[in-house]
Amino acid sequence: MKTAIIAEKPSVGREIAKIVGANHKEDGFLSGNNYFVTWAFGHLLQLAMPEDYGFLGFVKENLPIIPQNFILKPRQVKEGKEFKEDKGALRQLKIIKHIFDSCDTIIVATDAGREGELIFRYIYSHLNCQNLSNGFGLVV
Repeated sequence: MKTAIIAEKPSVGREIAKIVGANHKEDGFLSGNNYFVTWAFGHLLQLAMPEDYGFLGFVKENLPIIPQNFILKPRQVKEGKEFKEDKGALRQLKIIKHIFDSCDTIIVATDAGREGELIFRYIYSHLNCQNLSNGFGLVV
């Protein structure tokens, strides 16, 4: 049985990997002893901007903007006057997706507060993970 462990940041992931014996370093994760330890870099995902819902910026008349369904987008960085998807965030999300899809159980090792839980839930939802519906385990 393979187990994925996701931490909120790389330093915590490395400490957890030492404990579970995941000593083999890979790109974006550590593996070993049937564990795959990976991490977010804080908030890899964010709520979409008003433009993504059909609103042009923050105009007083449009507030509050409460969409029917919220859209999650990979973290963006400002390049010049434009925002572009953070390539590092996209790469790490791809790695996390691969690990989640190849494991039987996911252990959530983010910080034990609302923010840590939100970071995991955004990732799990955005990646359309199906582990729970297939009889796999999720340990929060």
